[in-house]
Amino acid sequence: MAHFRAKARAVDLLGKGQIADLPTAITELWKNGYDAYAKNLICKLFLSTYKDNKNPLFVISDDGFGMSEKDILNKWFVLGTDSKARGEHIKPYYGLDERIPMGEKGIGRLSVSYLGSQMLMLTKKKGEKANAFLMDWRVLDNYDFFLEDLNIPLFCFSDLNSFNDKFEKAKNEFEQNLVTDFWKEQNDYRKTISKDWQGLFIPKFINDEIVRNFTVTDHHGTCFVIFTPHDQLLELTNIDMLSSKDDSSLKYLRASLSGLHNDLKNPERDFSTEFFIFNEAGKYNIIKDFFTKSEMLDADHWCKGKFDENGFFDGELRVFGKLFKHTFKPNRPPGVTPYGPFEIEWGSVEGEPKNTTLNEEQYRAINDKLRVLGGLYIYRDSFRVLPYGRPDVDFLEFEERRSRGAGYYFFSHRRFIGYIDISRQINSSLKDKAGREGFIQNKAFRQFRDDLIEFFIDISVRYMRKAPDGGESTLRQTQLKEINAKYERQSAAEKKKNKRTKKAFVEQLRENKEKIQLLKAQIKELEENLIKEVREFEINYNTYNSLLNSFEEKKTELRSLRILKPRGISVTKNQDKEYQDYQNEYRLVDENLISCEEEIEKTRKRVNIENLKLEFHDKFNSHLKYLDKLFSEYNSVCKSSFERVRSSLNNEKDVQVDFFKQKSEPIRIFNNDEKEDISAKINGLITLTEEQIKEIENSIGGFIEHVKNLQIDVDDDFLRGWYQEQNEKLENRLRDYEELAQVGMTIEIIDHQFNVMYAQMNDAINDLDKYTRKNPDVEFNFKQLKSAFQHLEGNFKLLRPLYRTSRRTREVITGFQIENYINEFFRNEFDRYKIDFSVNNTFREYVFFTFDSIIK
Repeated sequence: MAHFRAKARAVDLLGKGQIADLPTAITELWKNGYDAYAKNLICKLFLSTYKDNKNPLFVISDDGFGMSEKDILNKWFVLGTDSKARGEHIKPYYGLDERIPMGEKGIGRLSVSYLGSQMLMLTKKKGEKANAFLMDWRVLDNYDFFLEDLNIPLFCFSDLNSFNDKFEKAKNEFEQNLVTDFWKEQNDYRKTISKDWQGLFIPKFINDEIVRNFTVTDHHGTCFVIFTPHDQLLELTNIDMLSSKDDSSLKYLRASLSGLHNDLKNPERDFSTEFFIFNEAGKYNIIKDFFTKSEMLDADHWCKGKFDENGFFDGELRVFGKLFKHTFKPNRPPGVTPYGPFEIEWGSVEGEPKNTTLNEEQYRAINDKLRVLGGLYIYRDSFRVLPYGRPDVDFLEFEERRSRGAGYYFFSHRRFIGYIDISRQINSSLKDKAGREGFIQNKAFRQFRDDLIEFFIDISVRYMRKAPDGGESTLRQTQLKEINAKYERQSAAEKKKNKRTKKAFVEQLRENKEKIQLLKAQIKELEENLIKEVREFEINYNTYNSLLNSFEEKKTELRSLRILKPRGISVTKNQDKEYQDYQNEYRLVDENLISCEEEIEKTRKRVNIENLKLEFHDKFNSHLKYLDKLFSEYNSVCKSSFERVRSSLNNEKDVQVDFFKQKSEPIRIFNNDEKEDISAKINGLITLTEEQIKEIENSIGGFIEHVKNLQIDVDDDFLRGWYQEQNEKLENRLRDYEELAQVGMTIEIIDHQFNVMYAQMNDAINDLDKYTRKNPDVEFNFKQLKSAFQHLEGNFKLLRPLYRTSRRTREVITGFQIENYINEFFRNEFDRYKIDFSVNNTFREYVFFTFDSIIK
């Protein structure tokens, strides 16, 4: 085994920098994997219930170059903080294109130490033996250690048996770092580390699913196995959280680890990033789909262009449907900027559905993503720079300005889908902080940020803001009137259609009530005739055949009387009752038909084979006739409907032609018109035609698109009704939650008054206690009063975990605390009903890390 020897303090292995959080550490390790030409950068969190593993395990791996023993000794574990070969492309490998190095020297080691204290590193170059070493980063907390004092075992292996043998030896060898001579001042800390190492082992599934891969000759890459994951990772072991869309920890992690590659500029990439959580039910990828380029282009507003070396912007801007060239010059002394040229592209989505040009389904889908991923991202050489892009990192201060006037400062940070594209070579002055959380606040970054802030304010003021009363409307405001008008027309059309649908439903219900009663009597008579025929000594085929024809007619008639309540309409209680009564009546008639069918089956058994063959052919031909009749009716309905639509379109055409002629009358050409007059009238004619075309598209365009998209197998009324029904359910649920929240908030608000009253009552009871001692006659009643008050006060205190203040922070809660809580809460009930409540020691020692209000 090889060991590390050097004259330096052990703590210097991690340098002086600090990684800010878990996502940053993972991203930096992925950057190192990216530098190593990995195609897959994968995190795997194995929960304690996965494959009989007693403790959570975290694994992060890549399939890059891998390292030899020489690389580990001379590169990975060598002190130093200078940058990697900055700006030099790595030669193409594994069939991938050139890449620019992303990581920094020493940051990978700093990042992996953040993931957890106990670590096993596995690494292998293609065609060479695999290497591994064990480390516990906590030993570096001992400032008395020099590197020459540390014993960090490094070993190679070629198969599982040699790995397991050497792992145990390495484990024992590393524990030599924990001898008491070096830990005199931190003996308790040493015992904690030693205890963790005594329980360290490699689960079988890690051997089978990870270590075994490193024994394959052609395998290459690096893998870190963390035995004591960081607390931020352990939070993810709460499976209930994974199903919660609003969990802050999960949203933060997703917002940080999504979109590492600039898919908004170039969807083609040569690597993938995944984060799986494994448990007994399988695996779950917590990194959701990032924004697509089409989603950015489809946004309500869009901008793309480039800032040059002087900070001048030149590009395109689209406000709703209007696209035009846009330029910007920052208000500062001219000259070359310290930050350098860069590209920018973004889309912005309106905050209210009535203001957007997206359809309902598109808006709902994009809004769900914006809640978690919305923001303006920064990419350096197509790889994301953290923390920019997170919804909570508003480095251009959009929300601060909106708080001063949302109508004036239009843009919201969380409504962006966009990126700023920089490069290591051209924008070298934009430097990362030591903790890898954003850029250093140097002159380049300050001017970079100031110019961008001014750029967005300029767009907002010129094109987006709400104009003051009497002022000239901005481009957005002008188009917004048309969009709102369209939204209102759609809402009005929806209401009109619902009203018409409801009216048709009520009329059909009224008409069919009499028809089904008549049909019920006829089917009853048919059933009696069939029973009579069955009892005859000899079956008369002509009579039997006549009854069969009558049965088929009644069956078809009943089918035509079927009514389904349309989705999306609201009916009165009386109408709903009528509908339910009709459905019950329909079901009874259908049961009568089934009874008739049973009698026919009995009769059929007595009919000879020739007559049965005739019956088969009759049914076959009858069904063909039915199909022909049915589709003839459909064609007739379609023809009638299309004729009605065609007539309406022709009428509308005549109206529009007359309107155009009337409006164009004032600008007709006269013989004495000058050139300038004719030119002005041409422009007036263009304006008139554009306005009329827009009006026609607004009024009829939606209908034409609907007709173009009509499909036989899609029920638009059903889909529309289903969406409305789901919306109503969500609104009702929201109202229930609001009411429940109001109750809880009310209780919490009056908590102070309760405390005052309890204090007053407690003083009064103490005074009564003195009086009772002198008057034994009231002692019994006083004890009842005192007991009831104490019980009431105890129950009131037990409600306090439900308050919002107790839901703000997680805490460690033991099973012993829960046992006491239950015993206290149900003490009287346990005594009254002779209930024996107990828990075992395993439960008492079990630890929950959650909110007090949730568990209690």
